[in-house]
This record gives sequence, structure tokens and C-alpha cells, in this order.
Amino acid sequence: MTDGFRRALDDLGVHKGLVPPCRVDTLTIAPGAAVARVRVTRQRFYDVRIGLPTFGKQAWTAVIAAVVADGATTTALLDGQVPDDVERFFAAEQVPLFPEAGWELSLDCTCPGTRVPCDHLVAGLIALAEETDPFAIFALRGRERATLLEEIGRQAGARVTAPSAEDGTPGLDEVMDDFFGWGPAGDVTNTRRPPAGDPLGLLDEVPPLKSTVDGKSVTALLRPLYRSITGQE
Repeated sequence: MTDGFRRALDDLGVHKGLVPPCRVDTLTIAPGAAVARVRVTRQRFYDVRIGLPTFGKQAWTAVIAAVVADGATTTALLDGQVPDDVERFFAAEQVPLFPEAGWELSLDCTCPGTRVPCDHLVAGLIALAEETDPFAIFALRGRERATLLEEIGRQAGARVTAPSAEDGTPGLDEVMDDFFGWGPAGDVTNTRRPPAGDPLGLLDEVPPLKSTVDGKSVTALLRPLYRSITGQE
């Protein structure tokens, strides 16, 4: 991520080739922050936190929709590759993927010093910039790899399975003449005709329904309602 972080690192005075007198033992990247344990000596270490604001649901929804609309980018991401131009989808929504200045990063270290960034934060910033996982920046901005790919895959699948406008389905103006037709009524020749004036008998005119609720037929469940409406309870 070095190139993406370059402007922010320069703004913080972290230049290429700078080697702080400490080393990063661990680096954990999660939504909103990267936390590093920086060792100074065998017995002394400090914890540093590098915070970066996450994007909200509205921004991520718009970005993912734009990504899914681009087949090549979608395929690359689902294959575990991040295209070099992926930043353009975020720029279009005015949410830069990488921090454009040092002030967007919140920096904290457990050391007693007051300089920011201290040597330990510099070590953490360099480790973060050199992170080789291309999906790490997405995690910092609020979407970890698994979640991001799941959302992209789900939306991409919906686009593939959605009926095409050219699949032969007639438009509404083409079916208006029989739009309100009931269609075939089914075989009702063997249904029992109810006595005249018997509202409950209307249920017996309906062809047997396959739908059930907790094992009971819909017809049986409707009978108490009909009795209540007609005052036969």
C-alpha cells in the first residue's frame, strides 16, 4: 500500500528509506484501525494505533454497485486480485480510498514521549504502508475481505440471474386486454355445491389448495374467519 499512503506519509514526515530504531513484531488490521506492537529492546515494547475513518453504508453501497457494474473489476476482485485503478470507484463517490493527508490518520502510542509521530508510530506507519495484502485498505475503510467479496458476489449473482429485458416477456401494454383475466380455474367438476345462501359453502367451491400452515390446510384455517364475518359463531 506504499504508493497509496505516500501523500499521507510525506505529510507526516515519514520519507522513503527512513529506518526507525525499533521493529514491528505484530500488525493487526481491522475496520477503522491498524494496531502494531513495536519492540524497542528485548524487554521493552509499545503498542501503537493508526486510525483511519471508515466509510458508511451509503458510500459502500454506491461503490459496490459501481464495481459490480464493471465486469472486469468484479471478476478480478472475486479472484483475489485488486486492480490498480480500483480507487476510481471511490473517487467517483468522493470518498478517497487512501488518506490524502496525514491529518486523516489518528495516531496513538503507549510510549511516554510527546512527539507525534514518535519512532514507534513511524515504524507502525511504515509496516502498514508495506502491507502486502491488497485488501487491507478495504478493511481499514470498513469492509474486511470476506464481507466485501460476499457482498460483491451476491450482487453480481443477482445481476446475472435477473430476467433480461430481451427475454421475450411481454410488456404491460401488450397484455392489458386480458390482464385482469383469472386464467384457467382448474378442475372444479367434483367439488360439492353448497346450499344456496351458505357463506361457508364458498370455501368448498375452491379447488383443493396445496398450501398449508403448520400442517393445516388454508381452507380449514379460513372457516373460523368466515364464521366470524357472517355471525355464525
